[in-house]
Amino acid sequence: MLQRCSSSTRTDWPRYGGRGITVSVRWHRFENFFADMGECPPGLSLDRINNDGNYEPGNCRWATLEQQTRNRRPSGGELHWNAKLTVDDVIAIRELARDGLTYRALGSMFGVSHANIGEIVRRQEWRRLLRNPASGQRVACALREREI
Repeated sequence: MLQRCSSSTRTDWPRYGGRGITVSVRWHRFENFFADMGECPPGLSLDRINNDGNYEPGNCRWATLEQQTRNRRPSGGELHWNAKLTVDDVIAIRELARDGLTYRALGSMFGVSHANIGEIVRRQEWRRLLRNPASGQRVACALREREI
């Protein structure tokens, strides 16, 4: 949390510190963070309730991966002319599948069939995702051969 909001050399910095997300000065000491948030329950991780808000008391909670996926900000990312998913959606699907979510659960979360999820995870769809060197953000290139 501290690193992604303060270290511009991190790959995830553009999505956090790069867009102005900060960590409460109080939380720069772990003891204060722990006093405010308590111990992390099993299977949960830290989530900001308002994704445009800072890491601070009142804007953070312990949430499941599924809750966090539903709570993500609109990506405004590259969208293929005939697609339901953005590049950010595809990246999230691949990460969540690696974390063990089923194709059916992912299909329900993103509004596509489990077969489409399988094709995305196996890289039969959305094969190449590249980083834009100027912004560090991922962009789509030769998005796919078939409709999602």
